[in-house]
Order: sequence, then C-alpha cells, then structure tokens
Amino acid sequence: MDALLIPALIAGAIALLAWWGVNFLSSFSGEKRKLSKRLNTETRPDEVNINAVSIVLPDEAQKVPQFLARNNFMQTLGRRLGQVYPETPVRRFLTIMAACSMIPAALTVFITGNMIGCIVAAVVGGYIPMFVLNGRCAKRVRVLTQQLPEALDFLSRIMRAGHSLSTGLQMMGEELPAPLATEFRKAYDQHSLGQPLEEALKDMAARIDSTDFAFFVTAVLIQRQTGGDLSEVLKNISQLVRSRLRLGQQVRAKTAEGRFTGYIMAGFPVVMFGICYYLNPDLYSVFFNTSTGMILLGTAGGLTLLGLFVMKQIVKVKV
Repeated sequence: MDALLIPALIAGAIALLAWWGVNFLSSFSGEKRKLSKRLNTETRPDEVNINAVSIVLPDEAQKVPQFLARNNFMQTLGRRLGQVYPETPVRRFLTIMAACSMIPAALTVFITGNMIGCIVAAVVGGYIPMFVLNGRCAKRVRVLTQQLPEALDFLSRIMRAGHSLSTGLQMMGEELPAPLATEFRKAYDQHSLGQPLEEALKDMAARIDSTDFAFFVTAVLIQRQTGGDLSEVLKNISQLVRSRLRLGQQVRAKTAEGRFTGYIMAGFPVVMFGICYYLNPDLYSVFFNTSTGMILLGTAGGLTLLGLFVMKQIVKVKV
C-alpha cells in the first residue's frame, strides 16, 4: 500500500496541473468576454442615476482581511461559497484547505520520508476542497439553467398581466423553487433597498455565471434602453433556452459512445498492469521498489488521466 502512495500522488498532481491549465485558458474565451462587455454596458442617464449610492445587502460571512479582499481569486471564492455554502466563511474554507494540505503531507513524510511526495501530497490534498466546491457550483448552475425556461414563462405572464418588472422579480422570489428563487429574491431585496434594477440584475448574472441567464439579463437591459414588449422577448428567450437544453441532451446522447470509449481506453492500461503484476510480481515490482519506477508509474497514471480529460473535451460539444 505504501508503495502505491507516491505514484498515485504524482498522477494526481499531473492531472490536476493539466486541468488547471485548461480552465485557466478557457477563462479567456471570447464568449465570456463578449457577455461581460454586454452586461457592463451603461444604461441611459435619463433612466436611472448610476452614480447614486446604492444600498447592497452585506454578506457578513464572507468577510476576509483587507489585503486578501482585493484579490480576484478571493473575490471569486467568496462568491462561490456564498452560492453553495452560505454559512461557511472564506476564512473557515481557507483553514479547511490548509488542513487538507498539511495532513496528507505530514502522513507522506512520516510513511515514506520523501519530500517530493510530501509536496505532491500537499498540492493534491489542498485542492480537494476546491474540487468539491467547483463540483457543487457546476451542479447548481445546471439546476438553475433547467429551471430558467419555466421562470421566464412565469415572468412573461406576470408582465402581460400588467405588473412591473420589479414586482415580477418579487413574485418569482416567492413562487419559484430554489435555488433560482433565492437569486431573484436577493435581486429584489437589493433593488428595494435602493440599488438600481439594472445593477441588481447584473449582480445576479455575475453570481449565477450562466450563458443562458446572461441572455436573459442582456435582453432586459437592452429592452429598458430601447423599449418594446418585454413579455414577448422573455417568451422568445424561454424557447431559445429550451431548444439549447434539448440540443445539448441530444448531443450528449450521440457522444455517449465516444465517452464510453474514452473510459475504456483510460481503464485498460490499469487493468492490464494489474493482471501482469499478478502473473509476474517479480518483474513488475521494480516499479514500486525504485524511485525511478515510482516516478514513471506516477507519470503514466497522470498522462492516462490527462488523456481521459482530453478525450472528454473532444466529445464535449457546446450548444
């Protein structure tokens, strides 16, 4: 068991580094830049006083020291914690990350006495809370996207009944299921305390971080500048989101064979190595008894995980 620790940690570190690099590069995609630019468009000065001081609901649980609050990573971390773990302060989450990093590192040093393995264990262990947080945030965005078409239809009916947009946000916060109702309720509370409605919608789009939801916010901002039938616009966006969801499900069904093939190709080397080690342990024990063998084994595992990730990205089609 101890001999498998270092290769597993090296494999995890290589896969983690590759995954982080791909996500870092994808953050500069043109689609996100265009949506951010559109959402940052100023409204007409005769409609609302943007320079007025707005009252924004404070989030006491996410307070961090001043020198850390200016960091973009800390701001993103605080926003994501507020979405999925609202009762967990940023400081507590950072403490959990430190504990998850130090405990595996100390155990690795105690068991193996290898400093390289200690560093790798610290990196892998420290990233586990972030991995869980990102997974919860992604799941939350998927649920919000699935709830969005019905919510837009509901808001469209409210607008046709003669109510204002702010009243519609209030009713959505009361009638819709969570977690979408929570976001609309928070946006209405911010608006009722003095924040311009446009800014409340932009903050809500930043919290949700969904392309489909950004379509809705952009349409509302444009309509408030140019005028028009907002209920009809909301109905069209609802149909668009439904079509995107339906197309995404069809693409996922058609790419199921490619994803399953990737899983088989990633698991085949592991299974074959286990069989060969069982049949001839003296020959394959060199991978566990020497530092070079452990590094090669860990690198092979990391490259296998990287290949699995690349194949997953190949069969992933954006709609």
